[in-house]
Amino acid sequence: MAQKLRNARWHLREAWVSIQVEYQGSYSAERLRQLGCYMDGLSTRRILLVCALTPLPCLVLSLLKETPPLSPAEAGVYKNGVFFVRSWVIMCFMGASALVQMGHGVPRLKLTKFQIVWVSLLAATVSILFIFGLCVLTVFPLPFGLLIAGPPFVIVIAACFTYISGHQWRTDPSILVDVKRQLVVYNCQTTLPFVYPLYILGFVSLTGVNQVVFVAVLPIIQIVAKNWISRALADDHDQKPQCVIFVVEVYNALYVSNVLQTATSWASTATIMAVDLLQFWVSMIDMVKLLKEVNLLMRKIPPDHPCAKENFVQVAVRLLNTEQHQNTIGSTAGTMYTEKKMSMDVAGSKNERKYLVLVEYVEVVLPFVYCLHQFILFHMPNSAHYPALAGLSREEFTAKMLSTLLYSFFELGSFVMMVIVLKRRLGYSGLQQLAFVLDVYASVVQTKLNLIFVYIMQVSLDHHGADFTFKFAWLNSKRKF
Repeated sequence: MAQKLRNARWHLREAWVSIQVEYQGSYSAERLRQLGCYMDGLSTRRILLVCALTPLPCLVLSLLKETPPLSPAEAGVYKNGVFFVRSWVIMCFMGASALVQMGHGVPRLKLTKFQIVWVSLLAATVSILFIFGLCVLTVFPLPFGLLIAGPPFVIVIAACFTYISGHQWRTDPSILVDVKRQLVVYNCQTTLPFVYPLYILGFVSLTGVNQVVFVAVLPIIQIVAKNWISRALADDHDQKPQCVIFVVEVYNALYVSNVLQTATSWASTATIMAVDLLQFWVSMIDMVKLLKEVNLLMRKIPPDHPCAKENFVQVAVRLLNTEQHQNTIGSTAGTMYTEKKMSMDVAGSKNERKYLVLVEYVEVVLPFVYCLHQFILFHMPNSAHYPALAGLSREEFTAKMLSTLLYSFFELGSFVMMVIVLKRRLGYSGLQQLAFVLDVYASVVQTKLNLIFVYIMQVSLDHHGADFTFKFAWLNSKRKF
């Protein structure tokens, strides 16, 4: 009986590990060396600046689109020229971002700035003309206008992209493999904006205990989306954390912020926080277990050896360089095995820590940025066209934002605890690894973050007709144009 229980627990553990993306890969030798070089001379000031300034561009870009005052959707299609011009600019930005992301994911794919610009302009123009024509012929706002604008936009980009890069695929078929991987990531990125609003619809439709229980669906969405991207990228382990975190976790953090505003009770809010705490606790337990193995190997270094005073990243880089020159620190086979194992353990632990640090950072920063965005938008004329803000008093707005701010501070507490634990266990701060990703791979991070944030923060605009209750009340009133 005891053996059966152990076997069942082992199988359960294996099943859990198999769906946790942080275990699906490790740092490459090149990435470890990059991290080691970056850490040399890294100042606390730079770390704080990188962490604080990373979300600023997406906030500024999203608020810039709200500066031109919009006419009410009820005014009709011909009196909403500002809205269509604004939509055209946003779609140009989205097209350029999608192509830049493809270039990041497939570095061997050569896309010039001119190609990115003209393809984005063409796709946005075709899409907006298509939507404008439909609105003239039918109704404005067009129900789920953003969704309807998608097919012509994607078709034009796909056709132009194939025309531009087709010869590169034929010359080097491996490029096509990488392109297909990035397309899967893009498909996930375009699917989540419809999955999460449907979840919110289900959430607000429930009350009391049912709403509390429905919170459990959130981590399921996360796990499915993370594995969707992680398995698509296969052995491209260096790209996985950025793609997974700055797609799935960004969507999740922003929509959780929205969910917290619509929760009907503090019990629902507390449940959301409890689920997040449970995920964090499980991740930290796994991390501590892995770090124990690394620390045991570190203790085997002789006290008089130069490595004895280095942290485990510096030791790993030294071992990698030694292995490259086929000259080990020790001379025995046992020592060689220990060094090899340590390099592998460090690479694995770095990958898991990278996921954990990035996840906690996103969960701290994005809800706060969301609240700041809503606060500024609340004082802008266009707030009248967002159902969540229209007609609210200052007191009502503050009450809606309170739960999201509390969630952000709750996440800040777990983030600080994680940094302290890792500092005590390893002798260096996880903030260094966070700054490494946000700084060295800023172009990758910013492209994804800006695109997703700008898109999500405009979805609920009246003019887009995104009614996930499927009632479409405006269709019952006469708005012919």
